[in-house]
Amino acid sequence: MKLPLKALTAMLVAVLTLGLVAPPAQAKTVRVGGHSITGSTYTAWKAAGGTAKFGKPLASRISVRISGRTGYLQRFTKGQVFTSSLGKQTFTYPSSISLSGVVNERDALARYGFKKGTLLRTAQLSGATKRDKLKLALELRNGLIIDLRTLSARTKYPDPKLSKVTHKSIGINPDAIYPRYVTDSARRAAFAKALRAAAAAKGAVLIHCTAGKDRTGWAVAMIMYAIGASDSQVMSEYLRTSGTVSSTLQEGLDQAVASYGSISAYLREGLGLTDADVTALRHKFA
Repeated sequence: MKLPLKALTAMLVAVLTLGLVAPPAQAKTVRVGGHSITGSTYTAWKAAGGTAKFGKPLASRISVRISGRTGYLQRFTKGQVFTSSLGKQTFTYPSSISLSGVVNERDALARYGFKKGTLLRTAQLSGATKRDKLKLALELRNGLIIDLRTLSARTKYPDPKLSKVTHKSIGINPDAIYPRYVTDSARRAAFAKALRAAAAAKGAVLIHCTAGKDRTGWAVAMIMYAIGASDSQVMSEYLRTSGTVSSTLQEGLDQAVASYGSISAYLREGLGLTDADVTALRHKFA
């Protein structure tokens, strides 16, 4: 049976079109150290320097979807690769994620020889952008946010809810009088609760207050002392936050020594940390 001319022409056009249009490109994938690097992660990783810059992958990449946007994160021995439809970011340690709507954000321990990516600190998270939320949800996967703000501040500027991230609120008076972190029993109990929660967290921990300076600064300083950081390391980390001066932290440290004889004694007698608590902190962060 002869086909009509119009049908024959349509078939010919279809055949020619199929021959001229290339199939969609497949996402490139390589396998390094037992883990695959694929898709947008591969593209960003390759462009930024590949294995020579980032080292071997520690695990396969993870993903999260928030408000219709998907982000991916893969950790390597020397750094991380983050990609999303809202942008990408690669960095090597001791650098850390940078956020657009949150200030004073950083890895609190990486530059001092302690575990990378385990203890983050920021100011309040209420201004986090969509991309910030993707980054935080990936960095803190199965981890914990410890919010040291009072109820009124948490209510007015609530933290965003992040998939597979636990929030724990431990309100501490915001007056920023550091000696009271030592002499006030309620504040000592709150800081002790924060340190124990940090030690027990399954994944990475983020500690924040309002500015990420005073209550956060003291909590991070006490974790650093508990895991073996030196005075100079603790002060260096404290002074990385905008608006800090060494004398403010030193007043609190001097009070701890005056009241308990040493920072170690303040941790154990003032905060009531047990040998098991200190061991857990060191296992988690050191």
